[in-house]
Amino acid sequence: MSTGVVITGVGMVTPLGGADAVMAGVHRRATAAAPAPFDASGFDCQVCAPIADFDADAYFPDNKMLRLMNRDAQMAVVAARLAMNDAAVRAGKTYPAEEIALFGSTGTAGMSTTEIARIVQHAAGEDGLLSLERFGRVALKRVRPVLSFRILSNMPICFVSIFENIRGPNAVYTPWEGQGAQAIAAGVRAIRRGDVQCALVGGCDVKCREVSFLSLQQLGVFESWKRCGQGTVPGEGAAFLVLEERESAIKRGQHPYALIKDFRTTSTLPSRQVEDTLYDILAELRPYAGEDRLSVVCAADGDSCHKRNEEGALERVGFGEDGLLRPKAAIGNLFAAAASVQVGLAARLAGAADPGQIVIANCFGYGSEMGAFVLEAA
Repeated sequence: MSTGVVITGVGMVTPLGGADAVMAGVHRRATAAAPAPFDASGFDCQVCAPIADFDADAYFPDNKMLRLMNRDAQMAVVAARLAMNDAAVRAGKTYPAEEIALFGSTGTAGMSTTEIARIVQHAAGEDGLLSLERFGRVALKRVRPVLSFRILSNMPICFVSIFENIRGPNAVYTPWEGQGAQAIAAGVRAIRRGDVQCALVGGCDVKCREVSFLSLQQLGVFESWKRCGQGTVPGEGAAFLVLEERESAIKRGQHPYALIKDFRTTSTLPSRQVEDTLYDILAELRPYAGEDRLSVVCAADGDSCHKRNEEGALERVGFGEDGLLRPKAAIGNLFAAAASVQVGLAARLAGAADPGQIVIANCFGYGSEMGAFVLEAA
């Protein structure tokens, strides 16, 4: 029996629901895009993909720790629990808690304006601009200590480790999809090296708030809306995957969704076209794919440049239009959580396919990092 890293659990919290609902929504070309729940008239993008009825209490009744958590962290602990349940893994029982790794990606600017209003309003000088003197003397005294649990980007993954009792190797990556790919790759490497037998990997992000829109506008993410009238639809959610050493999973009677045959992660260079970098990655992975047994989970999200780069690279490598899946058209862009959604959906596709079926998950977007994963039906 060959060894390798397999995906045995998939947990998702998205605007369309869990993994099954997302897959069904993608196939029927549904969309979660809706008008932003605030006055977005000053932004080039005025839509987003929120989760309307998310309630972490439904999964963790009477858990007082939820009060300390930002919305992204609450989504993270729910998605992580769904993945662990799906894989039938319990830290301390299935594997020692120290033998489970945790690698996750998180976003930034996920707080609401009401949460930071007391800081802003008391940190302004007489001219209306930021006064560091007033920030230190007045504003900080009006901030509740609990805010630190919500504003720090590493906290969602810390809460996941607490809720799941995971005590093995860990790291946090932030803030884009490429860093989410790095988190998944870190889990694969840890198992291949023999550091652990199991890893929980994933990400979470919230991009449906005013502060998030402001950050995305300043970073140029909405440029495609300005130029073309269509572009990125910011979303929110979380997704986690359980990775295991293949023989260990099969030995305990767990049937994997898919085998991770290979992956590539890389950084783009300012002097090089994004399409060329993506082409290099896909060209290296192309030998795994047969002519008639291939599906691709695409990463383009409506941004005209991203769509052109991905389609150009796919065409140059020889991947046709058949078998392409575009989940971001349905659930929006979950940014730091997007890579785990892409790979999770690829695993579900492979798990429902015949043996030997290859699925490639593209994981690229904003920022300098990108990656791709090759999954095979287990």
